[in-house]
Amino acid sequence: MTQRLRKRLPVLLVLLALAVLPALPASGAELTAFAMGGKPGEVWGTGYGGMLTITLFTFANGELEGAWQGSDIPETTIVSGSAKAYLGIPLGPLVPYAGIGVGVYRESLPTQTDQGTSGMVFAGAKLKFPFGLVVRGEYQWLDMPDEVLRPLDNRYLFGVGLSF
Repeated sequence: MTQRLRKRLPVLLVLLALAVLPALPASGAELTAFAMGGKPGEVWGTGYGGMLTITLFTFANGELEGAWQGSDIPETTIVSGSAKAYLGIPLGPLVPYAGIGVGVYRESLPTQTDQGTSGMVFAGAKLKFPFGLVVRGEYQWLDMPDEVLRPLDNRYLFGVGLSF
């Protein structure tokens, strides 16, 4: 096998697999509201937010996420915005997925604030019901700067939304 063919073989196999997959109906977008928690739990409490998801080619998704998270420590909050990309293969009404994201945050404490960028890796699952109802759960592993005032290592969220 030539060097050129060996380099192209994985791409050709993926394209062949995509060509033989059955066509699955997909909605173009979803709007989801969610509640979340964070870790470490002694610092971060509950929060809420929303997501706008765009689906391309049935399994590739792009998403914008905005969130606010409170704390048991008085006057301590974090607000974040993220852009995410993930792959999710529909298995009937269940769609397990995983992806990566980047974002910005602003952390507010009683006497100081901090802002910066973050990265994430996440995994979750959606359950799609008739008439566009979507229920989802997701776990996020966050990568924030070492200098962050209060670390936020992980987030978990549960959401309900509509696909259209």
